[in-house]
Order: sequence, then C-alpha cells, then structure tokens
Amino acid sequence: MLSKRIVQDNGLARYDMPALKDDFIVGRGADRIEREAYEKGYATGEKAGFEMGEKKAKVLTDKLEALLADVATLRQRVVKEMEQQCVELAVSIARKIVVKELTVQPGEIIKMTKEGLLKLERTGQITIKVNPALYDYFQKHKPDLARIHPDIVFDAYPSVSPFGTVVMGPVEDVVTDVDEQLKNLIKDLAAKLGHE
Repeated sequence: MLSKRIVQDNGLARYDMPALKDDFIVGRGADRIEREAYEKGYATGEKAGFEMGEKKAKVLTDKLEALLADVATLRQRVVKEMEQQCVELAVSIARKIVVKELTVQPGEIIKMTKEGLLKLERTGQITIKVNPALYDYFQKHKPDLARIHPDIVFDAYPSVSPFGTVVMGPVEDVVTDVDEQLKNLIKDLAAKLGHE
C-alpha cells in the first residue's frame, strides 16, 4: 500500500497522498481550510478577540503615557541643570568681548569712570583708584574728568582691575570694574526672573 503512494517522476521519488491530491495540489484545500478556520474564529471569538485587543492597546497606551511623562520630567530637569551653565557661558563670552574692547579702546574705561563720577555726590575730594598700567593714561585725561568734578586725585593700586576703576567719594564708592558690573547685571537679571 505504501509503495502505491511513492511515485517516480524522471528518476525522482516523491510521496503522494491521493486523498489530498485534488485539494492541496490545486491549492483549493488550503484556502478553504484557512477560510473556514477564520470564519469559526471570527464567529466564536469576535468578542473575546476584541476585548483582548482592547486590553493590549490599554497596556501599550499606559506605557506610552508613562514614557511621555518621564520624557517631560527629564526635559525639565535638563533645562534646569543647563540653565546655570548657559548663564555662566554667556557671562564668560560677554566678559571676553568687553575685555577685548577695553584693551583695544581704553578710552571706554574713561567713559565708565565719568559715569561713576556722575553717580557720586560731588562734594569734597574724589579719589579714583586705577591699575598702575592705566595711571599715566588717566593723568593725560585728568582735565576731561575735572570738568565733572575739579577735585580729583588718582591713586595707583595693583589690586584694581586693568579694566575698570574704583571712584571713591566722601560718602560712597562706585566700582566700574567689568567683573563687578557683570556680577551686578546677573543679580539684576536673577531678581527680575525671580531666581533669587
């Protein structure tokens, strides 16, 4: 009986199942069985399949919502951490630009000193502390500064920045140093933004 199912074709032997030959060789049987299985599954399991799909979708959407919440939290944390670094970088860049400008045009230091003089009560002697490297330069511009206040004295102090002065009146002092002005600017910005 087994030997009848083995068919030789051009020297090749193949196993033949006559009961399935018509359906499967032609291809109708596989399609028919698949269609019947699908229809049975659809008819008996439509509701169960739909509920299972809903549960899977709910799990996925819950995971997605949790992931989005984590991403939002991470973003806020990164922004907060980077904020200070960005401010420090901006101040560093601004300082380099201002220092370069003051190196190229020291006349700007004279202008800042004039603004400092205008802020003071101009009674009595005013002392302007300058870096020794700027002392001679300020002596040359003394007549210009004396127009604002006639009683001005220059003192050379190595601890004074080469990019600013300290204008000392009888009651108060005005620091025109770049670093001090940048610090004051940052404090003002922090106060306006509510980060104090």
